Amino acid sequence: MSRIKVKSNLGKKPLIGGTGKIVWIGRPSVAVFYALYGLLSIVVIGVFVGLEWWLGNNTSLGKIIFPTSLIVGVRVIPYPVGLLTGAVVIIAYLAKVIQLALVRARSKYVLREDGLYVDFGILNLQNTFIAPMAFSDARLKLPVSLRIVHRGTIVVDTNDGRHFRLNLIKDSLTVQSLMRRTLGHPIVRVESPSPP
Repeated sequence: MSRIKVKSNLGKKPLIGGTGKIVWIGRPSVAVFYALYGLLSIVVIGVFVGLEWWLGNNTSLGKIIFPTSLIVGVRVIPYPVGLLTGAVVIIAYLAKVIQLALVRARSKYVLREDGLYVDFGILNLQNTFIAPMAFSDARLKLPVSLRIVHRGTIVVDTNDGRHFRLNLIKDSLTVQSLMRRTLGHPIVRVESPSPP
């Protein structure tokens, strides 16, 4: 079982939220998807370019559709369709990387003893506090695609019907347990009555 890291913030700008002890800090965990999409892109480029090369060299229709070279002025471009295929796949990969980076940058979650603080947004920041008294449940969604990479989505439900999605959480089962244990049992502070 993996361990949850609690980060210290001494000497840095203050973290979002209140004064309670930090139980867990998280963001969407996207690094594994960079590697998976990169590997998938390499495989797609290899398969399509290999197929285009084979068709261009071995079939008469393939020689027309997938020429082995293209002459533009005085320049000769080798395997133009293969180069175009590779460029399109690389552009699609970079678009996905940027999209995943934005998902990570716009979400931050801090679980403290006094509640859960959820930040969404980059330029227009929305900060939401979920107190233990408002907490209803933390549901875990683990589709096969996320289970393979040990990620999950936690949906935090509140008593007033709001739902907050914490996407791509690493060690999501452990985090769900921390949320239920921390928010499911609110801390009650009792003050001594002041003398009349």
